[in-house]
Amino acid sequence: MKAEMYFWLEVSVVVLSVQLVTCQDPDLVRTCAEYKTEVWDETSEFSLLIEGSAPIYKTEDKCTSYAPLIIGGGPASPKEFPHAARLGHRDEDGKTIWFCGGTLISNRHVLTAAHCHFADEGSVNIVRLGELEFGTDTDDADPEDFSVKDHTMHPDFDYPALYNDLSIIRLTRTVSFNEYKHPACLPFSDGKSDPSFVAIGWGQLEFVPRRGAETKKLQKVKLSNYGTRCSITAEKNEQLPNGYNATTQICIGSSEHKDTCNGDSGGPVLTYHKTFPCMYHVMGITSFGVGCDTPDVPAMYTRVHFYINWIKQELAKT
Repeated sequence: MKAEMYFWLEVSVVVLSVQLVTCQDPDLVRTCAEYKTEVWDETSEFSLLIEGSAPIYKTEDKCTSYAPLIIGGGPASPKEFPHAARLGHRDEDGKTIWFCGGTLISNRHVLTAAHCHFADEGSVNIVRLGELEFGTDTDDADPEDFSVKDHTMHPDFDYPALYNDLSIIRLTRTVSFNEYKHPACLPFSDGKSDPSFVAIGWGQLEFVPRRGAETKKLQKVKLSNYGTRCSITAEKNEQLPNGYNATTQICIGSSEHKDTCNGDSGGPVLTYHKTFPCMYHVMGITSFGVGCDTPDVPAMYTRVHFYINWIKQELAKT
């Protein structure tokens, strides 16, 4: 009887594993692998020094993590988040105000929050990629600015309500991938079983910033999955007239003074790719918080996986 129980337990585990694999979108899996290969697989040619002999090609996989697993938070390392984008408005005099974050998800598209298009600073018309620390050229970075061709907000986004809070920005030219600039993978799962995430951004370090508290350097922080806690902590208001929606939003926070904050809107929350240490999945988009840097008061992030079909349709457009 005991042996039979173990047998069925093993069968159940195998079936569950197969289901998890088969639920993954094959297009997303393939595209993610292609991005990794384009940047990280290096092919070298060798010759046997024998006249008429065919050359030999050897491919070396250089996919590696540029930083250890994140414990707590702090400044990002060079090349750690090559998909990180900063969004802003550049006026006719060339003055730029940066106010939102985003995630590069292809060679022409940046994923962000739809509410970033309603910023007081102006329309999003400039995107910076490959940056680490603003205001210096001595950091190990490869910053490059891209003009915005257009953007498409989710059709069900209805500002000021922050449901369906996502938008896809199209750049006027393609991004040449390298170690400093390449896409994050779209999610293979909905993130409900992930215990933690990594949030990144150039936003404020505090809800009410002291002099010098603003950061010019990309920051990272490890946050926890609070499940449906936001249904209790999030009051109904103009941004959330129906309260927290566990299907389309992710509830993420920390028991400590760690959080995303003003200026981080539109930026990603991420998980590590289970096979490629150099790649991340963008699981959520920074959307709405009650007050950053407050322990056990989680914020709400747009659940990217719920919108995969719409995102794929937008990426397929020329």
